Amino acid sequence: MSKIKVMDELLANKIAAGEVVEKCVSIVKELVENSIDAGATEIKIELKEAGIREIKVIDNGIGMDSNDALLAFQRHATSKLYNVDDLFNISSLGFRGEALPSIASVSEVILKTCQNDIGSLIHIKGGHVLENTLCESRIGTSITVSNLFYNTPARLKHLSSIYSELANISDYINKMALSYPKVKFLLTNDEKELLNTDGSGNLLKVIKAIYGLDVTKKMLSVSSENEDYHVSGYISMPEVNRASRNYMTTIVNGRVIKNASLNKSINEAYSSFKEDTRYPIVVLIIETDPSLIDVNIHPSKLDIKFSNFEELKQLINEMIIQTIRGKSLIPKIEKKESKPTIKYENLSLDLERNIVSEGENTDEVEYQARLSNLVNFKESSNLWEELEKKNNQENKQPSQEETTSCIEEISSEQDKLPELYPIGLALGTYIVCENEKGIYLIDQHAAQERINYEKYSYLLSHPSKNTIDTIVPIIIELPMNEFLIIKKNLEILENLNIHVEEFGSSSFRITTHPTWFSKNNPDKIIQGIFEQIVKEEKNFDLAKFNDHLAATIACKASVKANTRITKEDMESIINQLRRCNNPFNCPHGRPTIIEFTIYELEKMFKRSI
Repeated sequence: MSKIKVMDELLANKIAAGEVVEKCVSIVKELVENSIDAGATEIKIELKEAGIREIKVIDNGIGMDSNDALLAFQRHATSKLYNVDDLFNISSLGFRGEALPSIASVSEVILKTCQNDIGSLIHIKGGHVLENTLCESRIGTSITVSNLFYNTPARLKHLSSIYSELANISDYINKMALSYPKVKFLLTNDEKELLNTDGSGNLLKVIKAIYGLDVTKKMLSVSSENEDYHVSGYISMPEVNRASRNYMTTIVNGRVIKNASLNKSINEAYSSFKEDTRYPIVVLIIETDPSLIDVNIHPSKLDIKFSNFEELKQLINEMIIQTIRGKSLIPKIEKKESKPTIKYENLSLDLERNIVSEGENTDEVEYQARLSNLVNFKESSNLWEELEKKNNQENKQPSQEETTSCIEEISSEQDKLPELYPIGLALGTYIVCENEKGIYLIDQHAAQERINYEKYSYLLSHPSKNTIDTIVPIIIELPMNEFLIIKKNLEILENLNIHVEEFGSSSFRITTHPTWFSKNNPDKIIQGIFEQIVKEEKNFDLAKFNDHLAATIACKASVKANTRITKEDMESIINQLRRCNNPFNCPHGRPTIIEFTIYELEKMFKRSI
């Protein structure tokens, strides 16, 4: 008896659904792409409970007649591909004919569509047609998907949280809106509007709707072409960058793709203008003959193959570099309102006991800054424990003289670098030092990163209740998908003593933050915290989060390369670096200091053999 049998069509559709329908965003993607292929100029995506309860996509495309409406739910039925030659000239987003039957096999689907005067209604549940009838006429198509995975509970169990599902859908619709600025997109969840573009064809307007006005003002228009490709769009000024590659959007013939080699080439074009670990905001539209690309190499069609790929990368690289060099990169000074000076009373190394009040700037403020850079020694020396124990017995806090003496003893125990004497600054980046052993070069940014990293690591692991109210609230505008992730994780911000309120549809207002935030750029620190929450959202671990956050804040708070600093600043960096637990590397592993011994120097100059 034969063991091999042709698989039942319903079973085959359920298996296919495993690839096509993984999450709610998978359904939205397939339905929206069908609407685009149908020539729609208006697409509404209405969600209930982030799509877990219901997804409805309404368009004003060409619609279908009654025969095509039913045939569309048969596997491999498509209007976009008829023969083998068509496979190499694909101009539509969909072409395999698997989406609708796969979706219908694991959910309940109601399709309403009209091409002329008479509409058609198809009702399918679990792959079985329950209703096939005529309905009211309205040119276009409406598809409602509900009871998702009702007959495959294992899949339903593995759906992400409502916020995660909604963030994924929002991110996808953002990308589609950037791909098709001539299409009006309206995305709602539980009747709350998340995105609304006007369909005017103005890409910059779509960028503003997604990323906000501050980003939009710093986007640069680009355009270039060669014999095979035409590239246009917008790129951000180098100063506008993010921690994730997700802001780099590349669109080929209307299809959003993720090509690692192409993204690497785009980022390398910025290499001399920004830090290696940051990524620009880019929207690049690549247009080419369909025969020069292959879109059938990835199950979800997220990647494609290019002909003459090296020429395309060179075209994009040169276009970005020329555009950036043609603009002034001098940041504009933003005048900020003066803030009250912070006065610390009952000063001690135990930050939790510090009382904050407003007052005049005093030496105690500078002293507190010094202590903040040395708090890591509190746990590493018995000297401090003995001093604290003695004062607790006497029911008093250590005096400034006692604290200073203790710090000096601790510092002498813990110095890992020799005494160094700065003699100048090379290339605006490297502090040149000397002593009786030779010459040293210190990377001022890497060194201060290490100093700040150890300080912030301690402060994050030993949070105090000391906070300060902002005179002018800090407003941070986010793309909707990131706004939703932050909203889901507001508890993290509260634990960091950052008071956050929703402000508008996709912005947050910060009214209170810890006193240890840099007084010059608390907004950048909070932006860094937001970026870290978004980055770690799927694999959140408090210890790793605090470590990555400390590194992120340290980088933002440190002096940059190509910045001229005074000799006093050099001495301060050297002294603080000598007191670090690890003064030799920044948090990212780069060296902070390089030594040239007298022997090595004399050998190079052939003074010594």
